[in-house]
Amino acid sequence: MPGMRYRGSLYETTNKKEAMFSNGEKAGMALSLVLFLFGLGDGDIPLCFFTGSFLIYEAHVVMKKARGNNDWFMSNLFKGMSIAMFFGSIFMAVF
Repeated sequence: MPGMRYRGSLYETTNKKEAMFSNGEKAGMALSLVLFLFGLGDGDIPLCFFTGSFLIYEAHVVMKKARGNNDWFMSNLFKGMSIAMFFGSIFMAVF
């Protein structure tokens, strides 16, 4: 009986690409897009701002990936704009 079993080379690497978005994020973006379109059709501006803020927040990942991590300013601008839209939607809904 052998003392060690073969498990492959120690230096094997997989060239698997990492996914940009997880399945949950993709489902969340699809649901957010449907709710955004519903808000546009119904005239519900706070709902449009709320769902739009999530879509813009997820767009910062695409911006970072498209520009090769060099354009961090636009990525941070998208994040800041999404946070401002989120708080603005809550403010519009309450007042």
